[in-house]
Amino acid sequence: MVKFYPSLNESHVEFITNQSLFYVASAPWAGDHINISPKGHPSRTFSILSPKTVAYLDATGCGCETISHIYENGRATIMFSSSGPKPQILRLFCKGRVVEKWDPHYQQLRAKMATENGDEVDITGARAIIVLRIQKVQTSCGFAVPSDGMGDAVAMAEHEPDSDGAHSSKAQDTLENWARKQLEKQELADYQKQMNHRSLDGLPGMMSARRSHDENFAVEDAKAWFRKVSRQQDAVAFGVGLGILFMIALSLGGVLSIKPLFIEHILNFQRRQMGIPEDHSWDKREL
Repeated sequence: MVKFYPSLNESHVEFITNQSLFYVASAPWAGDHINISPKGHPSRTFSILSPKTVAYLDATGCGCETISHIYENGRATIMFSSSGPKPQILRLFCKGRVVEKWDPHYQQLRAKMATENGDEVDITGARAIIVLRIQKVQTSCGFAVPSDGMGDAVAMAEHEPDSDGAHSSKAQDTLENWARKQLEKQELADYQKQMNHRSLDGLPGMMSARRSHDENFAVEDAKAWFRKVSRQQDAVAFGVGLGILFMIALSLGGVLSIKPLFIEHILNFQRRQMGIPEDHSWDKREL
């Protein structure tokens, strides 16, 4: 049975701390992609800061969907799930913010996460901390997930050939090894500049990557806003129509006097064609 809670309780915290994997879902206001990302090692990357606030370390990867989406609209859903004799699914519906590694609050927040966790919070190649304010907690049974489903998925992932460490579907420590090598070669920043600059839908990505491109934030953010609005044509059309109806209502109520200029020009043109004197009684100052 589905149950909703306004915040985390002790049973939720216990369930979360016993899981070895969680998922993050996010999406733009308007676009072609909805993103779901698996995250490993929650004992070292995920912290419960309060019953209404959680945070996790975000490792460098081949995309920046979650970061781009949270920068744009803040929406994110975290999911933990378990299988076996007592399967369960727990979702956190959240509004988030991004704290990138260059931010002066990053180290302070990371230290707070470590204190709350009771363990060292760190992951090689971390690029940001995603802080999430919980709006709603949902729990439900996990009977739709086979008891051996997770085992089969892990087995398939472990045997999937992939020579590129950054795109490997193996365990999370493979990503850490890759990040460590990039740091040793001093190439991690270049990788972020190349791969974390834009989302799949063209949204602005990591601010550090954008700075590396010498990007004009005001111009690019304005472009992103216009792209978002242009993809919501039904909402724009509804807003324009509602504005027109509102002006008509005010005009009928005598609150506003509306005499469109183009209509006067059309009527005067017809009068000239018919040899009738033009009507100049309309005072433009009434607008």
